Amino acid sequence: MRPLSRTTIVVLTLALVAPALFIRPAPAAEDVKIALVAPLSGRWARQGQLKKMGAEMAIEEINSQGGIKALGGAKIVLREGDAGDSVEKAVSAAQRLLTREKISAGIGSWLSSFTLGVTEVAERLQVPWLSLSYADSITERGFKYTFQTSPVSSLQAEQALELVTDVARRNNRPIKKAAIVGDNTAATVFFFKPLREKLLAAKGIELVVDEVWTPPLADATAIVQKLRTTQPDIMFYGGTNFPDSIQVLQKIKEFSVKTPIQGVGAWLVTPEYVKTVGKELLDNIQTVVAAHPLKGQEDLVKKFVQRTGEPFMTQDPLCTYAHVWLIKEAIEQAKSADPKAIRDALAKIDLSSGPATSAFYPARVKFDERGRRVGAAPLIVQWQGGEPFTVVPAAVATRPLAWHK
Repeated sequence: MRPLSRTTIVVLTLALVAPALFIRPAPAAEDVKIALVAPLSGRWARQGQLKKMGAEMAIEEINSQGGIKALGGAKIVLREGDAGDSVEKAVSAAQRLLTREKISAGIGSWLSSFTLGVTEVAERLQVPWLSLSYADSITERGFKYTFQTSPVSSLQAEQALELVTDVARRNNRPIKKAAIVGDNTAATVFFFKPLREKLLAAKGIELVVDEVWTPPLADATAIVQKLRTTQPDIMFYGGTNFPDSIQVLQKIKEFSVKTPIQGVGAWLVTPEYVKTVGKELLDNIQTVVAAHPLKGQEDLVKKFVQRTGEPFMTQDPLCTYAHVWLIKEAIEQAKSADPKAIRDALAKIDLSSGPATSAFYPARVKFDERGRRVGAAPLIVQWQGGEPFTVVPAAVATRPLAWHK
C-alpha cells in the first residue's frame, strides 16, 4: 500500500475536524417573565409590597432548584408594575408591562377594583392572569384568561355570617342588630350586598347602621357616633386601606364602642395595626380571608419571616408565593412559555399537593369554566395577643376562636 501524501492527510484531517468547528453550544434557556401589578405606592402600598415579597420568595426557590425543567432550566424573572391608588393607574401599569415585555403570565392586582380593570387588559392581550381578589364580578364576564383562586365575596359574606351567629348563640349573646361600615371598593361592595339584600333579614337581624364611603375617608366621627348610639351586636367592617381603617378604629377606641368586629379581607391583619391601635383593641377582632397560614405550615412561615424581617405571614405574600409556583407548574405541563399554552394548562390543571397549593383551603387547585377555583372556602383569622391566627375551620386552625367579651 502506497503511503498517503501530505495533501491527502491534510484533506482527511480537515474533513474530520471541520464539523466540530461548526457545532454550536446549546443556547441558554430564555428567562420566563411573570408580571406583578400591585399597589406599590399610595394608600394600598403595604399590601402590594407584601405581595411582592411572596412572589420573590417563590421565584428564588424555583430558580435555586433548577428553574423550569421542561424549558431546559429556564429561570423566572419578575416584572412589576405599580397600580398606585386608582383603577386608571393600575390599567396603565398593566398595559405598559404587557405590551413592552414578553410576559408569559401575570399576577395581581390586590384590590378587586384594580383587578377588574387589569384583567380586561390581560384578556385583550391574551395573557393568563391569576388573582386573589374577591369580587364576584371578576369571573362573571366570560373571560378565558382570568383565574380567581379566592372564594368570592358573596360566599365569604354568607359563611362569615353563619360563623358569627353560631358563635354568638353558643355564648348566649344572640345577634339582633348589625352594622355595615366600609368603603365602596369592589370586594367590599360584593360582600355587603347579600348581607343587605337577604342574609341579615333571613336570620332576623336588623341593620341599624349602613355607612359606606369612597376612599379617602374624611372623618370617622359621625360613623362611630352612630355605632355608639345604636349599639349593634356585630359590625361588618370593610375599610380596605390602612389610613381609613385606622381612623375608624381609633374613634371606636376614643368613644369606647364595644361592638364585636367582623372584618372583610386581609387588609385588617397587617403588622402596622399593632403599633397604631395596640393589642388590647385588636384582640378578638376577626376577619374573613381567602388565605392565611394553616396548621402544618410553620416552616414556610419561618422561612418567610427570616427572609423578610416581617413579624408574621399573611394572605398577601402567601397567595403570590403560591401563584408563582402555580404558573411554574402550568409551564411545566404546557412545556412552553407561550401565554396561550399556559392558559390552556391552567384551565386543565388539577393539583392537590406541593407549593402551588400552599395558600389555599382546601389544598386543591382546579378551575371551573369561569376561572374560579373549585371548592374554594374562606378562612377566619382573629387577632390574639398582637398576632393574627387562623381560627376557622378548626381542622386547620393555629389557635381556637375566642369570642368577644
